[in-house]
Amino acid sequence: MKPFVICHMLGSVDGRIKQDIWGFKDHHKYFEETAAKIEADAWLVGRVTMQEFSSKEEHDLSLFPNVIAKEDFVADQPAKVYAVVIDPSGKCFWDTNMVSTEHVIEVLTEQVSSAYLEHLHSKNVSYIFGGEKELDLDLVLQKLYQLFGIKVVRIDGGGHVNGSFLNAGLIDEFSLVLAPVADGTIGSPTVFEAVEGYENRKATQFKIKSADRIYDDFLWIRYKVLKDLEVAR
Repeated sequence: MKPFVICHMLGSVDGRIKQDIWGFKDHHKYFEETAAKIEADAWLVGRVTMQEFSSKEEHDLSLFPNVIAKEDFVADQPAKVYAVVIDPSGKCFWDTNMVSTEHVIEVLTEQVSSAYLEHLHSKNVSYIFGGEKELDLDLVLQKLYQLFGIKVVRIDGGGHVNGSFLNAGLIDEFSLVLAPVADGTIGSPTVFEAVEGYENRKATQFKIKSADRIYDDFLWIRYKVLKDLEVAR
């Protein structure tokens, strides 16, 4: 068993992720207020996004000399909602095990050091291993379900994390807040960034579940992801 996965993003009409040049006064609200309406047991982001919330202090790993087994760690904590970070190399450091009201879960590979694991233990931060050198995202989802009881997870980006789950066929629903703006910046991040070129794969198709006009000229569109057996167009 694994959670139902909803990818939620704010994007421009040309598929870009929010930038300062868009010129909106309070662009955070368009994403955050809609995200709050999606009932989920956890939200998940990549390491770069999570570093906005993690420690800004320097941490000396030489202070942690013990050898710790590379085993999943479920911290004793009362939280019922979780903040999950895809952090294969262990680059996020923590002053606390919470982001607001959500308990932190680090998703790691076995390449991380014992010292880093001891740092997480010292802050009572939960962590799971998704593979030896590369992450098996299907395994990650299974562990989130089995170890933490997470039944619905909301992926909040960025583009590479979204693309990795999309490419693995693990997204069940796509929630898009479509901003009334064309970015036009060559090379700027897009909503989904998975692989270069077309290769031997098919694009992911969607079916609209709902579409609502919000904030005057924004659209909030929720799509069901069509799996292979459902694609008949």
